[in-house]
Amino acid sequence: MVREIAAGVLGGLIGAGLARATTPTITITSNKERISRRSVEAGESITLKPAATYKFAIILFHGDGDSQVRLDIVKGATTISVYGNEQAIEILANESLSIIAVNEDTTRLRDTPTIEILSLSWS
Repeated sequence: MVREIAAGVLGGLIGAGLARATTPTITITSNKERISRRSVEAGESITLKPAATYKFAIILFHGDGDSQVRLDIVKGATTISVYGNEQAIEILANESLSIIAVNEDTTRLRDTPTIEILSLSWS
């Protein structure tokens, strides 16, 4: 009887040690980037966000810019466009992102919208 109890305790300790050793630890971090409104010279383009890769991100376009400013959003191998006065939401998962603002007005300075990038990463 004592031998069975000792074997059970020993087995439990070994099992607990193995379970603890194989349980993964995941660290999740969040980040918020804000790209404030900027002026773009007539007919010019500027890079608002250089290429960066995200595990998961939500991009919010506030729509508080000028309608003559086109934002070219490059998600991986796909390019989509929104204008400065449009509200939009984009979602990324394991993709790269870059944003370029183009002032289509060739006579006047125009403003980009506010953009927020909310991202999660884990390891």
